[in-house]
Amino acid sequence: MLLSVLTGLLISAVLGCAINPVGERPRLPDFYTLCSGAAWWLSFFALACLLTQRLYFAVTLVVVLHGVLIAVNHTKFKALKEPFILQDFEYFTDALRHPRLYIPFFGIMKTLALLTAGAATIGLFSWLEPPLYRVDANGWRWPAVAMGVALLAACLAWRNRPRLSLEPVQDIRNTGLIALLHSHLAEYWLARKRILAEPAADWPLFEPRKALPHLVMVQSESFFDPRQRYAFVSDSVLQHWDRTSVDAAAGGVLQVPAWGANTVRTEAAVLTGLSQDALGIYRFNPYRHLADRPVRSLATHLRAQGYRTVCVHPYPAHFYQRDRVLPVLGFDQFIDMAAFTDADYCGQYVGDLAVADRVQALLEETDQPLFVFVITMENHGPLHLEQPDEALASQVYSEQPSGPLQDLTTYLGHLRNADAMLAQLVAAVQATDSGGSVCWYGDHVPIMPDVYRHFGEPDKTTPWLIWSAATDQQDAAGKMAAEPKLPADALARHWLQVVKACHRI
Repeated sequence: MLLSVLTGLLISAVLGCAINPVGERPRLPDFYTLCSGAAWWLSFFALACLLTQRLYFAVTLVVVLHGVLIAVNHTKFKALKEPFILQDFEYFTDALRHPRLYIPFFGIMKTLALLTAGAATIGLFSWLEPPLYRVDANGWRWPAVAMGVALLAACLAWRNRPRLSLEPVQDIRNTGLIALLHSHLAEYWLARKRILAEPAADWPLFEPRKALPHLVMVQSESFFDPRQRYAFVSDSVLQHWDRTSVDAAAGGVLQVPAWGANTVRTEAAVLTGLSQDALGIYRFNPYRHLADRPVRSLATHLRAQGYRTVCVHPYPAHFYQRDRVLPVLGFDQFIDMAAFTDADYCGQYVGDLAVADRVQALLEETDQPLFVFVITMENHGPLHLEQPDEALASQVYSEQPSGPLQDLTTYLGHLRNADAMLAQLVAAVQATDSGGSVCWYGDHVPIMPDVYRHFGEPDKTTPWLIWSAATDQQDAAGKMAAEPKLPADALARHWLQVVKACHRI
């Protein structure tokens, strides 16, 4: 029995050393990495052994789970340039509720094969291996011994844990995959009662008047300008963006804390004004903390000045706990996918033009100043699940290059709709009696690994612009300091400053 446990530990240790989590050369583990790995392995072994009463099955299960974790880390790093971290465990349950968002990136056939093999293995071990209590009267002691050793290893790891930079790639280079999970668990434990400081964003106050301008902020899914990286993309893809940029009061590049996914990181930064340093370990999923400990936000600030605050997001309200978080962040109403129909879909998700219609209706129906925060979905991957129309390529490329273009062609088709949405919202705001302003930005670049590998990667930034219906917006904007490169947590403050200057309120 002891030999089986030691063999399982050795196999996992070799896997952890031989397969570098960020694709670099293998390295020997340090004391902290060894203790963390032993604590994790023995804890799961003790639990599996206690539940199943089968020694060899428990050893095999933990080794296999370690291998699956390594494979998942490889998949995530390949697509998102970020290793698997502790908060990602909640995505396993999300994958069951929203399989389209996750499983295609790992591989549908690979997932089915693993599930089938897992079920067959469980059945085979249950049939062939007798329970411990039938083989050894003292078999119950094995889980207790393993848990005791695991606790000792965890204590040693705790005392020797490294200081984290909270930059996952940098940290995992220093610790390894399992040790990084252990380190993040320690950080969450230490921060569990920490109350986030109120955001430092000094959002300006508007002077009271009868008609405040309507405000529409759009977080456009996976929005970026591919023409800056790929010269073969047609200018017409973002023709409305170009036209609006000429007339915009401000614009530039947004420094976003996400690559390819994790929309909520950019979203929380924009809405709360909290920097990554202020969020600490909660930067990886701020809403998990803000749901219980809300802070002042852009919505609460505007609601205090008389605005009705509405969020429009055409996806299930419970995703990222938005149904809990957005009300405590100051939103009076949350319009989710239940407000849309099958006819509103464009590709895999509700289309941007259908969302624009809903926002336009809100602007036309309101009798008070309105702040609408829009979170779009149309551009969301996995893009490789869609087959673009054959005629689309001739419309989105000035010259069609050779290479893997399916994902990019699909993306550009949806990007044209985002561009049309911008034009529709600008026109809708301009048509209102009190006028208003539109702030538009991308949450992150899209996931297109084949395209990036062949044609090159874009920067980890997205474009933003602020357009205002005020006739003197150019004069007012010219008096403001230029912000060509803006961190996501400073965007809302800058937007309100531009609005205040343009509308003289």
